Amino acid sequence: MTGDEAVREGVRAGARAARRLAELGVCVLEPGLSDAEFDRIEAEYGIVFAPGHRAFLAAGLPVDRAAPPKEGESPRNPWPDWRDGDPDVIRERLGWPVEGMLFSVEHGCWLPGGRWGPRPADPAEAVAAARAALATVPTLIPLHGHRYLAAGEGKSVAPGRVVLSVVGADTIHYGRDLVEWVEREFGDPGSDRAWPERAAGDRVPFWSDLAG
Repeated sequence: MTGDEAVREGVRAGARAARRLAELGVCVLEPGLSDAEFDRIEAEYGIVFAPGHRAFLAAGLPVDRAAPPKEGESPRNPWPDWRDGDPDVIRERLGWPVEGMLFSVEHGCWLPGGRWGPRPADPAEAVAAARAALATVPTLIPLHGHRYLAAGEGKSVAPGRVVLSVVGADTIHYGRDLVEWVEREFGDPGSDRAWPERAAGDRVPFWSDLAG
């Protein structure tokens, strides 16, 4: 599959995933983001949505349907509110993957195989070294809760197709694309549907390595 073909397939998967999400009725879908809104969001947060992620949000903006929080509780909103959300909250969520990884490093985690070199004995120095290394890895953009898509730039053949679940150093491939993710997250994960095997190109540099 060529790069252009991969992009077109990602766009189709994003649109199909939005339709399936609407069918499942697990959230409210507000009108999708416009081109002008995408431009504003990408400029404000310094990100680029992958083609499939963009198509997904253009088809409809998911809104949480959870019950209102009780007095004293923080509101639950697993879907990023790209249109009206608090910019500080959005930036915090964009920083979760790296900050979670740094938290793990502070508490003893270190990449095997010498990929980061020898671990400094001082935890603060280890965190600083890891932070410098993580500055070069693909940006992950929040999709829902701790599920992420890679930003739409970099050297991957099909940027942003693979859905990852990332909590600290614990990374799991949660969907080969948005269609598979929606079905597994909200549909029937135990169905007999035969999902295609993940191809060699269906990886996100660094983050997929954590998933094995």
